[in-house]
Amino acid sequence: MRHVLQVLLGVGLLCSSTVAQTAQMSTAQKNGISSADRIATALINSLPDSGVKNGLKRYYQILDPRAYATDTQVASKNSGVSNYFQHHFSNNKCFAEKALLFYRDLRLSTRQTQLIDEKENRHSRTSLGDKAGMNRKDLKPGWLYEKALHYTKGNPNAALTLIGMCGHDDLKQGEFLNDTVEEQLLAKGYRHDEFFELPDGEENQESPCPARTADFYIAGALADNADIDASLKRRILETQYPGKKAEQVASKNYHVLGAAFMTCQMIEAGLNPLLAVKVESMAANLYRGIRLCQNIEVPAHLFWRLQRDQQIKGRPPRLRFEEAVIQNALAKGRSKQCQTKSAKEDVFCDLLKAVGAPLELDVPRLEQRAQGLLQAYMDNMIASGLYASWHVSGEIAGVSLPCSRDQLFGPHPFMKWLVSQTELPLNICGSGLTAESCRKALAKIKSWEIDFDWTVSQHVAGAKFAARVCKPHPQNKTSLDEFCN
Repeated sequence: MRHVLQVLLGVGLLCSSTVAQTAQMSTAQKNGISSADRIATALINSLPDSGVKNGLKRYYQILDPRAYATDTQVASKNSGVSNYFQHHFSNNKCFAEKALLFYRDLRLSTRQTQLIDEKENRHSRTSLGDKAGMNRKDLKPGWLYEKALHYTKGNPNAALTLIGMCGHDDLKQGEFLNDTVEEQLLAKGYRHDEFFELPDGEENQESPCPARTADFYIAGALADNADIDASLKRRILETQYPGKKAEQVASKNYHVLGAAFMTCQMIEAGLNPLLAVKVESMAANLYRGIRLCQNIEVPAHLFWRLQRDQQIKGRPPRLRFEEAVIQNALAKGRSKQCQTKSAKEDVFCDLLKAVGAPLELDVPRLEQRAQGLLQAYMDNMIASGLYASWHVSGEIAGVSLPCSRDQLFGPHPFMKWLVSQTELPLNICGSGLTAESCRKALAKIKSWEIDFDWTVSQHVAGAKFAARVCKPHPQNKTSLDEFCN
């Protein structure tokens, strides 16, 4: 899930009159999170007291913008959500006890890896080909939700809170410490290793959360229809993993589980279920946009600097854009020009730095290595430049917006499809690019667009499930208050 604080930018669609005021605010910090933080605060505070305001405040309090120093942290972990659960686990003994027993039950009664036989040609995590009630007949649809209901005495909100503690991500969910509760359970005869294990990639931090390879993350765990549809799964395989089977691609179903928890919290605080689903959908779009922006920002900037460079523009007619770029970059390295003061603004030196190549190519081995790195970088750089120029992104009125799936500029989608699927010698991508270079860029852009569809569809599936089962609570009351009942 790795939720994004920029969700509240989307609330501007509901309160557009406030955006004009927030656009005039200080722009000292340019990262997307700080921009979203400022806008979200202004938007929420401007709303009249209502279920809408309470629901959005709950969402924002759990996400906690202060937990993220930069946009890059959004990609690595859900700091805000983790802090929320860590706090309640440490301070709410009833919640901590139920959570430990619930996840102990899962650890002892379900698979902790999907790769039962090392000879199997499949992913060790739950995959796009795995689903409760289908290939996994031993797990009926909704099995995880029903198990959580058992531990919460039939309370749907509390059940999704239990699931959300570990389900908001499949790594680095948080540090869950409550020595008093652990000691009480051990005194009853439970063993420490039934509750905790070392998660993937962690050497010293034990966790009660299931391994990321566990059944906990299988599609259909909440309900049969809490999953993306089969046609999208086929498009993911065809576009991003050609030649692979569904069982070989991880499903990333934590997006569904995390979205169900966050949506339930908004409904619990008073937000209309349909509106809560809409907010969660916006969150998914913005989350995916930040992830994409992190990957394409540098190569996109380099692409357009190179497109405008006079040496590239003045190249011989038969010399391809990529060939001219690589030749000029290698020439800079051979002549050691990138070590001079004048090289600070040199695009070819910046390109060598971006690909991790040596700045001095004084021996053939180093030049050969640099050439390989540059060639490998070209396809991604071209696609990044085109995506950034065709789609909604950038800075507007001092607000840093994440990349978007929405295309405002560039060729018509039909032309993109036509060029990507045929041998037509049409240049719709950029100066000096061949039809083959364009086709490669369009294929990569298509895979990024599919990423948006995948993430958003999973969030919507989880949100719609929460909208069906979660109930509003009295003001200032949460499902965490009910674990002692």
